[in-house]
Amino acid sequence: MKNSGVVSRTNDKDGGIYTKRHLEELVKLQTTVLRQQARELRRMNERIIETMSNVVEFRNLESGDHVKRVKDFTRILAGHLAKACPEYQLDKTAVDVITAAAALHDVGKIAIPDAILLKPGKLTAQEFEVMKTHTTKGCEIIAMLGDIQEGEYGRASYEICRHHHERYDGGGYPDGLEGEEIPIAAQIVSLADVYDALVSERCYKSAYTAAEAYDMIVRGDCGQFSPKLLSCLCEARRELEEKAESGRALTT
Repeated sequence: MKNSGVVSRTNDKDGGIYTKRHLEELVKLQTTVLRQQARELRRMNERIIETMSNVVEFRNLESGDHVKRVKDFTRILAGHLAKACPEYQLDKTAVDVITAAAALHDVGKIAIPDAILLKPGKLTAQEFEVMKTHTTKGCEIIAMLGDIQEGEYGRASYEICRHHHERYDGGGYPDGLEGEEIPIAAQIVSLADVYDALVSERCYKSAYTAAEAYDMIVRGDCGQFSPKLLSCLCEARRELEEKAESGRALTT
């Protein structure tokens, strides 16, 4: 006898039945709804991140378009690393999440006193210790953002906030992590942040050329970075320089 295709009986008042085709259509519909919900959640997370990063921009007067540039540099570096180092499992979604979360790397500066945050000259040793707390204070702020506290955005935002000043040789802060103890998201944003700090004019320094910035990073003048990331920096050098130049053009 042929299989009728009937796999389940409904409990509705009409005593209807679902065929295999009906169930497949129901699964497709549910999948579509779940994907739409995931897209909406992602857009909401990104709006929260963008709003918080704008708060930092308004507060930290010297930063200008710093957040946007760091995101641009992060996407470039992460894209190259994804191709060169599959062991990090950086698919398109991971690159998008890291790029979005990069905007919150300095969110903890909201909690730093103006006298230190906006000081035009070099910080004293004591002031620098206060400034360093923006990493851990940023984590506290992330924890208060319930909508992104859990899941991929929350994890990436936390790792980037806390560890974007760690260095590959263990010479960074706040935890002195070394090598691959440092989450890869934080490693990428760390390099993007340093690159932007060098090629951008600040109230306490003039901008270095892209060539000077590249040489300083490779020499280790700005702390140690992963050899894999430095290799990607080399591969992405022209893209980074073009993005830096376009960023300068927009701000002049």
